[in-house]
Amino acid sequence: MTICLSGCSNKENIEQISIKKTIKAFLDTQYDAYLQMEYKDITPYLDMSKIQNQNKVTALNRLCTRRKYVDKKGYWYVEKRRFPATLNFTNIIQKDNYARLSLEIETVRGEAYPPFIARENVFELEKIDGKWKIVNHEYGSINIFEWSKEELLRQIDLDKFLLLIDKEYNPDIQK
Repeated sequence: MTICLSGCSNKENIEQISIKKTIKAFLDTQYDAYLQMEYKDITPYLDMSKIQNQNKVTALNRLCTRRKYVDKKGYWYVEKRRFPATLNFTNIIQKDNYARLSLEIETVRGEAYPPFIARENVFELEKIDGKWKIVNHEYGSINIFEWSKEELLRQIDLDKFLLLIDKEYNPDIQK
């Protein structure tokens, strides 16, 4: 795989390994969707009762749709290469069905990464129905990607969304 895990040790318990795998799978799935410009289901990794996580799904859908449309129309260069990223997990606190950890993502300077790949992250997870789910995610580009943790992003009609993109790249387009 392209994204590498670090910070593992023999002392690490099965739960911590499972927590890291959940976060890695979540990030890999988002990155795959980003590159393929097709939404991929990230809900298995998220507690969907949380507004932030509902917004993650909406934001990823919008991002994939936007990238695909911009590429199809030739409006702008759309990056299609995956760049390496190393995941460094630290400060793992796991007790019963709750976990909190820090994640630093090392990237290659000067390369174009998706907006959801941030250098510094804090994840909180809960074990729900036997699976670790992300319940909170703090990171620097949250305002760029998800916009809010408290307010649900409204759904936008696809035709209206594409028209907004057209207007962004062609300001002369009439309403």
